Amino acid sequence: MAPVEIPRELLEQCFAHGVNTYPEEGCGVLSGPLHQPPLLDGFHLVENIINRMHQEDPERYPRTAGRGYFMDPAEMMRLEKQFANQGRMLKAIFHSHVDVGAYFSQEDMDRALWAGQPILPGVAYLVCGIKNRQPDGAMLAWFDERSGGFKTGPVDGAPGG
Repeated sequence: MAPVEIPRELLEQCFAHGVNTYPEEGCGVLSGPLHQPPLLDGFHLVENIINRMHQEDPERYPRTAGRGYFMDPAEMMRLEKQFANQGRMLKAIFHSHVDVGAYFSQEDMDRALWAGQPILPGVAYLVCGIKNRQPDGAMLAWFDERSGGFKTGPVDGAPGG
């Protein structure tokens, strides 16, 4: 069972951001109250800086925003501090996939792990497919401690797909 449910209004915001950034991937985070683990009620955009990373070091960052994302670390640190001060926490990371559907790619998995363990324990990953500027399904991934890998599932009410 997924650790969080994505409320329709947040899902719509994630898709809208994906449509707005098309044909590049958009990204951000979803937050909620610290002491109510499954509750998501905050939507926060984070700049996708992968084009800048690619330009600076194309060997290390071979993808551009058309096929990848890299959330601005300074914005992520600011949000984490803001959440801590407000009794909130980061509960999900979202990004869009452009014209390939919603799935948790090997690249997504690799970026979510360090030495086989989640970089952000307990955080879910929402992928919103965007095709021709239209929603194209969504899926949620989360790390399962028992299996030592990611589990995935559909997102109820996701348009398209």
